[in-house]
Amino acid sequence: MKTSILIISQDLELVDLTTRVLENEGYEVTTCSKPKQVISHVRSQSFDVVFIDAHMRDAAYEKVIEVVRRVTRDMEIVLITSYAFPEISKHDTIDVGSYLVQPLTDDKIRNAVVRALHQVKLSRENRRLLSTVTTAKKQWEATVDAIDDPIFLTDFEHNILRANLSTYRRLDKGVDEVLGHKCYEIFHCAENILEDCPGKRAMTTGEMVSDIISFKGLKQKLSCDVYPQVFSGGGLVHHLHAPTVSFETQAEMMTTYERVFDESVVPILLLDVEDFKIVDANRRALEFFAREPERIFNIDLENLFTAAESESAVSNIIEQLENPGGSFRTQILDGRGKEKDAYIVANNVDVRSRRLAEIFVIPIDLL
Repeated sequence: MKTSILIISQDLELVDLTTRVLENEGYEVTTCSKPKQVISHVRSQSFDVVFIDAHMRDAAYEKVIEVVRRVTRDMEIVLITSYAFPEISKHDTIDVGSYLVQPLTDDKIRNAVVRALHQVKLSRENRRLLSTVTTAKKQWEATVDAIDDPIFLTDFEHNILRANLSTYRRLDKGVDEVLGHKCYEIFHCAENILEDCPGKRAMTTGEMVSDIISFKGLKQKLSCDVYPQVFSGGGLVHHLHAPTVSFETQAEMMTTYERVFDESVVPILLLDVEDFKIVDANRRALEFFAREPERIFNIDLENLFTAAESESAVSNIIEQLENPGGSFRTQILDGRGKEKDAYIVANNVDVRSRRLAEIFVIPIDLL
């Protein structure tokens, strides 16, 4: 489909020159010399660019622009003026995309059209995107409001920004009683954020966090899934729902975990991150550390390393738990007093609702 251009002018020389240049460039050109016919032209045909001569005798160009814009905004207006035109500084208040200053040349006309068409493309794309976003927003809100589970958004300061209808119904509160308030005040009836808040963990890790929490404000225990999101300003999406994992499923998962844990080819320790004591060790760990279970369980982590390495090893493990990834080399002191070189990798892990750390000990001779 050809690009359509309308030229509105009573200057025949101007019209002839502009038409010749534009048609040579392959554009479809329509001319109008009578201001009263402008409205019929723009109603009968869709134009991409409209050239309007600022020096028409029968009508003020401002009125012509108003007529064009009343019919459609989906076109770019180029105002043809002259060096001697005294009111050019006032054009900023008029809906004009660009200006074509006389005396006209072929290059001036071609450049004006290229700029105008580029702006038309941008404007149409912006309108299309705005329409798409608006539609998507309405669909999202309608969909979220239809969900029976409470869903709400907070900023990184824990202020509630938005909530679906189910949230208000379950809380038995109005919009003004929820929006703008701290989520821990509304859902937990607390003055401060929970110590083990999944939202706080999601902010720290940048990943989805799920936990089962007792919500005093809802008078029930629910699973809380928190998703970090990059919307305006950033924040967190919270989805509350009934716990979906049965005790049977949890038991099966633990059995699988324990089997993989014990059959691992590398020594693995489980560490309680609250007091940094060993709470479990797999078979390979007992062999590598040359300790019986009763001599390794509940032992302080620092006692597993040589005196020269214990402080730095514990510090490195804490650093790994806060910033996952990487490893470090250290020296282990086994139950027989023998020093062994190994690499350490530490990961956070939740087992039976306990916050633990999984310590992989990789002996040098395995590498």
